[in-house]
Amino acid sequence: MPNYVKIPREIIYGKDLGDKRVIIFSYLCARRALDDTVAFSITELCHWSNLKPNYRDGKINQKYYDVLLLLSHYGYFVECPDFESCLHEATNSVKYQRVKLNIEKFDALDSFGIIYFDELQRILDFKGELKDSGIDLARMSSAYILLLLSYLRVNMNRNPDKPLCCYRHYQKIAEDTGLSERYIGRIVEILDSMNIIRYHKMKRTMYKDVNTDIKFSTTPKIFTDYRRYIKDSNGVSMQDTEYDYNAEISKQIELMRKENITIQPLTITP
Repeated sequence: MPNYVKIPREIIYGKDLGDKRVIIFSYLCARRALDDTVAFSITELCHWSNLKPNYRDGKINQKYYDVLLLLSHYGYFVECPDFESCLHEATNSVKYQRVKLNIEKFDALDSFGIIYFDELQRILDFKGELKDSGIDLARMSSAYILLLLSYLRVNMNRNPDKPLCCYRHYQKIAEDTGLSERYIGRIVEILDSMNIIRYHKMKRTMYKDVNTDIKFSTTPKIFTDYRRYIKDSNGVSMQDTEYDYNAEISKQIELMRKENITIQPLTITP
């Protein structure tokens, strides 16, 4: 059995599915039985997420049902309950329901972001792990963290002949995921503190515009994994002891300089 969940690119980029899309998909993968079914209650799903069930309008029960309903509309389930009716239940339902997964949708073969089970569990309990870190955790959600982590993973280069990184502006990440730039910055700090992702801020560069006014450009942030896994001769995942995230970031910086990566102008004047 794999020790990770694979989040397909279409889920990661599927902003119309809501910001709970990756946490719901992760839950379904983690709870998947051998016959490709998942038995769950919305209350159990909330508890798994370390959240208190709340059936009131616009609260967590309804938000989770919204995602499940949309997943059913997009063909992610072969069999499922009437989630439309579930949306209008004025109760914290403990009744177990069953969905049968469409394996063609869940077994992503091409483009996906991996989240390891130990990372998943730690992120679900991130407030406990980081309670004494001094990091601002107010109004932060494990759903947001999992969404950003899966986004970075699906975009990271996996070709060992190139730096094992990705680089993005926060604005681009916000456009792709639906998360705000302010939250993205906070999540990056959280993932770095948890030793899941490492990132590097490139220095801004000064330039003169067409009017010879001095302005500054911002370069993308560079992201890479804190650790890397490879498979042994038996196909079993193991940590790559030769992997060095600092070396990967350095190689990416050098490559960006050689390729003169286009940078985004900012309207900042000294």
